[in-house]
Amino acid sequence: MAKVVVLSNRTTHSVTATLLPTSRSTTSITIAPGESRPVFFEKALRIRYQEGRVQREFKLDESNAYFFTHGSQARSVRLEKIGLGDSPAPMDSKAEGQPKLGAEAPTIRVKLLVDDDEPTHQQIWESRLRKRFAAAADIIERHSGVRMVVDSVSTWDSEDTTIDFNQSLREFEKKVTPKPAQLAIGFSSQYRISRGRIHMGGTRGALHPYILLKERSPQVRETERLEMLVHEMGHHLGAAHSPEPYSVMRPLITGGQQRAVGSRIRFDPVNTLLMAMVGEEIRSRRLRSLASLPEAKKKRMAEIYGVLVKVMPEDPAAAHYQRILGHKKSSSLVGHTRQILNQLVTVAQLRRKAKYKLQKNKTSSNDTLPASTNNDAATNSYVRQAALEAQRLKSNNANRAFLLALGIFMDETATLRTLPPSSKFVRQVETDAERIMHLQVLGAPTMRGRQDLVKHFFVSAFIVAMMGDQAAQGVGLAKELADAHRGSGFSFADMAANQAGIIFAERLLNGQLTLAKVAQKFSCEAFLPPIDDLAENLSIEELKLRFGGTNQKSLQVELNRIEDRILELPIYRKAKPTTSD
Repeated sequence: MAKVVVLSNRTTHSVTATLLPTSRSTTSITIAPGESRPVFFEKALRIRYQEGRVQREFKLDESNAYFFTHGSQARSVRLEKIGLGDSPAPMDSKAEGQPKLGAEAPTIRVKLLVDDDEPTHQQIWESRLRKRFAAAADIIERHSGVRMVVDSVSTWDSEDTTIDFNQSLREFEKKVTPKPAQLAIGFSSQYRISRGRIHMGGTRGALHPYILLKERSPQVRETERLEMLVHEMGHHLGAAHSPEPYSVMRPLITGGQQRAVGSRIRFDPVNTLLMAMVGEEIRSRRLRSLASLPEAKKKRMAEIYGVLVKVMPEDPAAAHYQRILGHKKSSSLVGHTRQILNQLVTVAQLRRKAKYKLQKNKTSSNDTLPASTNNDAATNSYVRQAALEAQRLKSNNANRAFLLALGIFMDETATLRTLPPSSKFVRQVETDAERIMHLQVLGAPTMRGRQDLVKHFFVSAFIVAMMGDQAAQGVGLAKELADAHRGSGFSFADMAANQAGIIFAERLLNGQLTLAKVAQKFSCEAFLPPIDDLAENLSIEELKLRFGGTNQKSLQVELNRIEDRILELPIYRKAKPTTSD
């Protein structure tokens, strides 16, 4: 497996240096001002360059980024290492089958699509988008070593009444398949491009097979449209947001930098390194998700994302990738989750004492027991109290800690305690003894009058906060299919609660819901639609008979209908996007 370093030029003139790979002939590299270049090598790599009259030579550490800057003498340069945490230990690499310097780039095939609101004829829009994509693909390959090529072009019918970009992305994912390509990039003319911190395009994360971009606006130039496309393609290869104002990965990408004639689209060195690391894994292992990275590389990338989190604490992108990698388990997040969980246990204890006091006074009717833990009101109370406690944290991880604490609190069956990706974190938050005490006072909170839906809703929300929405979707469906085989049966009501919890977590994490609003407005009816008409207890044979099996369109149609029902809830129809992508 190849190793990678990135060289960047922060001087005002081109810099030429000599690379000395082990057991190979030397290679000259010239880097233009402002440019960042990945260099792939096998075992070790040294660099030689001229610093004034002195020739410098030293070893480059793998998975790191370096930059040339002006030296003390006229037109002299020196090379400095970017601080990205501790230099990683050499990553495991077998001798056999190692790539050569300049090995053939891995290829990602892409399907380009426009929606039915595109006003021009196909000959016009196809030519325009192919030209834009070709320019973007060249920039991506130069920075990541990954080649993207057009496989096909097509169209899709977008829902004209949709005004929420997240919902449009979901709709795009439902109606379009990338196959036989690996990535579908959609250009929607349904929305007008606006300036500021709003969605101009989006994808759900690295290697997610869908990207959606807004296309309609007479005021946005083609250079800016190209930059928007490169930005989202960068996210696809693991690039996060950058604080560098001239990087294509800055959060506000319509900042005017591309309006100058001849201006170049640039990636910053840190994101160039991240994309190159992902690109090499695509080439050598046919990587399909960040979670499948080798542990050493996963740890190193998480460390780099951690540096970006510290530099941009209010921006969610780098933290999102850390969650996908499973290495965002900092002591602060553990401590904040524990603080909220402890508050939930305290609330449960107070409710239990109040209930017993009323029972002692021979008041047994649930209608007159506001402290009852056996109803939807208990769930409402727990969620609102958790949101209030999370607000007190004054931390950028408060929303995550809120979701994680509720998931642990509501999970009376210990699913999260035994699930490998979450087990270690959950046990750090709550000991076995603490769990026994918390279950003694939990009671039986419900959603829509059912205890099982509480677990489905909040466990799914936990998984989104810990591992991302794709993992939550997969876990929920796998559980219901297993139930269909085991005898308890497939339940669309459970799937509705799963999906409602996923959407609840997504909206909270991306800022479309706030803790303040949850603390004031949360109710089971507001966040979970009626489920009485949804089929349940279906055996695998009944599932095949009624819906054609687990991979048939009729099953997906029913799941889509449930999701649409959730998104029609007033709490979501009124939500406004607040982030750039």
